Amino acid sequence: MTMEPFRLDGAVAVVTGGTAGIGFETARLLLRAGARVAVCGRNPERGRQAVEQLRAVGEAHFTVADVSDENSVSDLFTDVRSRYGPVSVLVNNAGPTDLLHSREVDGPLGAVRPAAFATLMQRTVTSSYLPTREALTDMLGARAGSIVMISSMAAAQAMPGFDTYATGKGAVEAMTRAIAGSYGHLGVRCNAIRVGRIAVDHGGGLRAAADPLDEDPDAWRGPALPRAGAPEDIAHAVLYLSSEAGRYVNGVVLPVDGGVGTRSLMPWQTPRPEMLDDHATAIRGD
Repeated sequence: MTMEPFRLDGAVAVVTGGTAGIGFETARLLLRAGARVAVCGRNPERGRQAVEQLRAVGEAHFTVADVSDENSVSDLFTDVRSRYGPVSVLVNNAGPTDLLHSREVDGPLGAVRPAAFATLMQRTVTSSYLPTREALTDMLGARAGSIVMISSMAAAQAMPGFDTYATGKGAVEAMTRAIAGSYGHLGVRCNAIRVGRIAVDHGGGLRAAADPLDEDPDAWRGPALPRAGAPEDIAHAVLYLSSEAGRYVNGVVLPVDGGVGTRSLMPWQTPRPEMLDDHATAIRGD
């Protein structure tokens, strides 16, 4: 197998929220695949640091942008087009994680203030809608393009205390299917990645402290919570969906969550490591 179907030579990619964590690793991988990549964010200093690292890999550019603001998004795409040409890959990665970490914005829906609800929806749903609307202009003109939404397991499984965020991510997944259905016949694909627990510090773009159980790969942690993934795990999925390798995939929500969506309803029946020898013996009929 060659890596040719995963190449993005000649592609122009925009990665929103691309200065840290999943967005940064996605931008780096797309660069390695041959794309020219523009990343955006609201912090100029973090953007400058990120693009310095990215330029060691390929042709990268940073633009200050708030993707929940229409004028800011318009300026972002004008800048990217003037440097690289029409956009062929869009990764809607930017999200409200900075707000969620404060624990003062979201919560049980009955306790969420209307202004906070509107802000979170803007930062979750509008921040995917506005860049998509801009990118569609280029993609429809070329009759080709790939849009990847970054969703969350919160869209499919209850996360008490994050009711508004979960609502927003559910809307993003619905938007994914709507775009795929509306524009797939015109060459534009739209898919989403449902992200599980990823070890990343959203404040500084560095990995969070490892889960103590992650230090011992043989430790029994039960079926309830897989070990945290890495930002690269999501980036690899983005590359697949953005490239010719994923050309027959459209309107899909791909879980990349370490199996958290398969948590057992009967954990007491899940084989423990010390039971595996007996299990293998039973299968062989020894």
